[in-house]
Amino acid sequence: MLINTVGLNVDLSGKITTEDILKDIIETDQDSEAKAEMVLGVNYYNTKNDILKRDFRKYFVNGAEYTDSNKSNEFIVNNLHKALVDQKKGYIASKDIQFATDDKALEEELDSLLGERFQDIMQEYIQGASNKGRETLHCYIDSDGEFGYCVIAEEQIIYITDTTYQKTVEQVVRYYNMDFVQDGETVTILRVEMWDKEKVTKYQETTDKMGNKQLEFIHPNTMGITVNPQYHWYDYNTNFTDKSQMLDFDGTLKTGVVPHGWGKVPFVQLQNNNEERNDLMPIKKYIDALDIVSSGFINDLKDVQLAIWVLRGYEGESLAEFMQNLQQFKAISLSTDAGSSAEPKTMDIPKEARMALMEWLEKKIYEVGQGVNPSSLTGGSITNVVIKAMYSGLDIKADTMITKMRSSLQEFMYFAVKYINDRDNTTYDYKQISFTFNKAALFNTAEIVESMVKLRGIISDYTLLANLPMISNVEEELERIAKQMPVEDMGFE
Repeated sequence: MLINTVGLNVDLSGKITTEDILKDIIETDQDSEAKAEMVLGVNYYNTKNDILKRDFRKYFVNGAEYTDSNKSNEFIVNNLHKALVDQKKGYIASKDIQFATDDKALEEELDSLLGERFQDIMQEYIQGASNKGRETLHCYIDSDGEFGYCVIAEEQIIYITDTTYQKTVEQVVRYYNMDFVQDGETVTILRVEMWDKEKVTKYQETTDKMGNKQLEFIHPNTMGITVNPQYHWYDYNTNFTDKSQMLDFDGTLKTGVVPHGWGKVPFVQLQNNNEERNDLMPIKKYIDALDIVSSGFINDLKDVQLAIWVLRGYEGESLAEFMQNLQQFKAISLSTDAGSSAEPKTMDIPKEARMALMEWLEKKIYEVGQGVNPSSLTGGSITNVVIKAMYSGLDIKADTMITKMRSSLQEFMYFAVKYINDRDNTTYDYKQISFTFNKAALFNTAEIVESMVKLRGIISDYTLLANLPMISNVEEELERIAKQMPVEDMGFE
């Protein structure tokens, strides 16, 4: 079996224990370039750019580092990565992602099961994949027997695939830190979960007397774990009220506790693209350069106020005394000699060159990042041909994500439909579900309406309505038209 740790296949042969295997692949995963890029993507989305690590007060002379405490150290963080990710997320999913099937009963069941929360989760899903290169959705049955789903941080996930095609997910490793209180102190411990198609087995990091860390299997009824390994979920009969005590005295499940497995590992991955790279890396150097130029510009503007003073005939004993007198008394003492003077010298900042460079960098960020610069969409006279050209890069990027989402959503529907089938004893087929994405592009609406009106009578009213940007659901619009009262009854002249 091969374990795929963000693109690196680790051969499990020759290992002694499962704990040893897990420890090895987790350490490999934590040190991988892909996981480091995930952290960068999330940081830049949250305005924690690398510029914040820079100190503009430092300078070097003959290799020696010095700090000028009088210099400014301000930061301008350009959060264009967040702007591009939010633009892509909104373009794909600000309008509801619709799922449909020929079986209307299944459609209604899915609407009821997934609820309004589905759209919010999809936006979180897209955001995570855009920032990290991929993101994971987890499906589960809660303690009340209800179907649930949530996004799990991809940084915590390792997928284990089949050895032949490396496509089928055989197992998933999830690792994360948990805080425990021991002897009155909070201790952070690594918790590891090993998921397969039926069960999950939990492990925990421990430290021996020599300070060496290793993973250990968590024994049942310790560390808050009742059963280990445990099935994906359990049924309970009506007489079994204490769900926290599922084991009998001999360690077996009590009567009335029925275990279940999904038949698949209940994690669904969404890839950002074929390379599983995030949206930050292609534009990071441009953003870093823009941060440096704009931050340097601000610091120079502040520092230019600190004039260089040329002193002649100054009677004080030190420059510190001179600066104190200047700031406190707004006056200084000079010699009575005719040549005595105190003259400030300032420098002009070449702002035109910097402004041109910043404009070029921002243009490159939107160009390479395949986004739409909002400043280019000003004015009401822009035609739809021009708008379509401006959206071409975003459209390509969004379509790549949508292709990946269709595959991920079909996997997700396996779990939702299986839950419905198990609950209601039905035989719905999740593979018959299709998905429609209504991309939220801008349009010159007046131009489109004018064009459509000219086609009335040449094409069907249904096609006409389907091509109007303000109508997202033609069937609903036709129902509204059928129900509306005649215009003359509305009080219009």
